[in-house]
Amino acid sequence: MLITEGGVVNPALSLDEGPDVVTIDPSKPKLEHQQSTVWTRRQQAVSVRHAFKHYGSSKSPNHVLQNLNMTVGKGTIYGLLGASGCGKTTLLSCIVGRRRLNTGEIYVLGGKPGTKGSGVPGKRVGYMPQEIALYGEFSIKETMMYFGWIFGMETPEINDRLQFLLNFLDLPSQSRLVKNLSGGQQRRVSFAVALMHDPELLILDEPTVGVDPLLRQSIWNHLVQITKDGNKTVIITTHYIEEARQAHTIGLMRSGRLLAEEAPQVLLTMYNCQSLEEVFLKLSRKQGQENSAQDANLSNNISLATLQWGKKDEPVYVTEESGVVGLNFHQSKEILIQDSSNGHYDAVKKETTEKTAQPIVITEGPEKMNGMAHGSKETTETNCDDCNSCCN
Repeated sequence: MLITEGGVVNPALSLDEGPDVVTIDPSKPKLEHQQSTVWTRRQQAVSVRHAFKHYGSSKSPNHVLQNLNMTVGKGTIYGLLGASGCGKTTLLSCIVGRRRLNTGEIYVLGGKPGTKGSGVPGKRVGYMPQEIALYGEFSIKETMMYFGWIFGMETPEINDRLQFLLNFLDLPSQSRLVKNLSGGQQRRVSFAVALMHDPELLILDEPTVGVDPLLRQSIWNHLVQITKDGNKTVIITTHYIEEARQAHTIGLMRSGRLLAEEAPQVLLTMYNCQSLEEVFLKLSRKQGQENSAQDANLSNNISLATLQWGKKDEPVYVTEESGVVGLNFHQSKEILIQDSSNGHYDAVKKETTEKTAQPIVITEGPEKMNGMAHGSKETTETNCDDCNSCCN
């Protein structure tokens, strides 16, 4: 058989006329590659690709996840770090099957959450949510028995596991009612529920909040121990950035995106930093610089496009701490520079004029600034931080 660029037998030729001709359609992807991609994703504990999630109406949606990609290897600890409101809890809720993405795909333990036979949500996953989700009228023992039975455990097995968890998490008497426990103790009971059935995937949303340093380190030691054999995987979020150095992989999340996903030591070396907090700050600044001036939302979500002033030669000086970058609009051409000596952001025109303009410090919200953009004279004049002679 004569094989050309093909895969389809040419029907125009017969055996008498000549050999079969096979052609390849280059427009179709190779099946082998497709199978390889799916196989690779299913080998990971968690694989998230092109995830988008928003709340609210379609006219004014609140985008929480924006084209997020995440890979969690089996037998590892994945530390998900980010400020409050960046989308960590929403992402975990989608992974565990409590919420669904608007677009994108998630594979958890080889299957899609919520599909038949995936076991997610179910006993293959242990989930500790950020909020307390316990029955106040149950005692600690009753709580453990209740969830143990849900997970299909036998009573003797539950009792053995309960004694271990009481000692490990320094919990009070098993007869204490949940409603009579402190907030920190209730969180530890919630953690114990997630650990009860020894799941393949453990998802912990800020488990160390309100925990003393000794117990916090004990928790991390336990997480490292259970992942050593490669059969258990942990995803953990935390506000204590430096404690996440003990994770195998760290995902730094901001504004619904992952800024980086690497081993802690690799991040420190790559960005030449002494702490993970420095790495996060450096990546956050880089993300801000890459955004365009028209759609970049800074820390207080004020768009630069709303700063349209009546006097084109009047610059705006604003400190970094205020979250707004100063711009001087002149025929839609502006250059944004940072004066490293004083930490201010200044806007200058390509053709520098000798005229000294009176600086304005923005202290109002977006509504106020929009009013100013339409000719309002309600501005706040004050001395800048560097001198007292530039302002009246």
